[in-house]
Amino acid sequence: MSKPRAALYLRQSTFKEESISLELQERACRDYAVGQGYEVVAVESDPGISGRTWKRPGIAKVMDLVESREAEVIILWKWSRLSRSRLDWAVAADKVETYGGRIESATEQVDVSTSTGRLARGMLTEFAAFESERIGDTWKETHARRIRNGLPHHGLPRFGYTYTKQGGYVPDEASALVLRELYLRFTAGATLRELGAYAASEGFEPETGWREGTLRRILDRGFGAGYVWSKGEHVKGAHEAAITEAEWLQYRARRDSRSTRNRAEASDYAYSGLVRCPCGGRMAGAAIKRKGVTYQRYICIIGQQKGTHKASTVSDRYVEEAVLAWLGQIAEEVDAKASTLEVKPASGLARKQLLFTDGLSKNQLRIDGLTLKYLDGEVSTEVYSRMKVKLEAEKEALEARLRLVQANSAVQPVKIVPQLLENWPKLPARGKREILSRLVSHIQLHERENGAVTGKRQITVHAVWE
Repeated sequence: MSKPRAALYLRQSTFKEESISLELQERACRDYAVGQGYEVVAVESDPGISGRTWKRPGIAKVMDLVESREAEVIILWKWSRLSRSRLDWAVAADKVETYGGRIESATEQVDVSTSTGRLARGMLTEFAAFESERIGDTWKETHARRIRNGLPHHGLPRFGYTYTKQGGYVPDEASALVLRELYLRFTAGATLRELGAYAASEGFEPETGWREGTLRRILDRGFGAGYVWSKGEHVKGAHEAAITEAEWLQYRARRDSRSTRNRAEASDYAYSGLVRCPCGGRMAGAAIKRKGVTYQRYICIIGQQKGTHKASTVSDRYVEEAVLAWLGQIAEEVDAKASTLEVKPASGLARKQLLFTDGLSKNQLRIDGLTLKYLDGEVSTEVYSRMKVKLEAEKEALEARLRLVQANSAVQPVKIVPQLLENWPKLPARGKREILSRLVSHIQLHERENGAVTGKRQITVHAVWE
């Protein structure tokens, strides 16, 4: 008669006090298998993965072995190694027994074939769930205390800073300057790829390289601006900032505007994302070949995708002529009236800031009122969830617009020097787009007059101060 086949499952706890090495677990499980007369056919492990989640590759493999009848027994070091979730434990035990298998513990041996043994196992798994919840509560309290003290959740390395238990996070003399430069360059229009190349050229590059997600996370979390990130919010930290508050506001405003036109940011067309179709949609750059000649044009994305109207296009050369004409008209006027322009937007920005702040206060009152009604049973869960999502979306939009106003109030009016017009044809596409994005809200393409099919179409350039 062949020996029962056993699969060993090992999991190393993420909690230090209960982190037993996989080697010790495997040795205990193998000794148990020998004592029971089992043949070990597989050893699967999940190192450093919490038992509160069932998404573990190791446990999935041993469950598959039982399901495919390649193993009859799953051996654990302790019952808690399988899972710390009551539901997951119950589902797993039922699934294994359905396929004719069983789960056994090398160090907490109970006879689950009896009612008393199953009760004992249930008590052990219940205690494991209790310990998991206790550990979770401890971590929550620790994190909350650290946030109240202006500290991040952990003391892991942060780019731009050095860390000691005694002094906490302190700006590093070399990397903090690079961190500040990353913020300034992004605000000035540099792409994330260019930022990564710059940081690497300064001698700072992680082993995996500067990925766009890594850079975006470093900048967005705002640690360099003196903040810590907690539950989706920026909380003022206890550490020294590497950039000023004004620079942080300018970055966030720039981040908000660039996130809505990522494709335009990387475009090789100077006015991509700035040109507007008569329908109001953004127009993107595209190359069109006719009789072997390539023409650069802008096409309405909305009309093309939704089929709401026939393709609306305008040539890059024609848009360029309109922009140059506009720059020529307002260059001297902007320089001559710089002092006037500094006063006029300031009062308008102050009014907008009050308007958005008031809107945020009202929005929060509506959220609080909705929550009270839900708790009192006046609205259903479905209505509460739908309205809460809507109100939170409105809140995010108001916060983004408020950041833009705050950033603009800290930025000096842009002056256009005569040399800009002279050097305009020599500037790269993205350079033109970055300069115009500070001066122009959009470039409006109008309908053809009297329904004419041919002839030039009117283009209006709208300044940001209009």
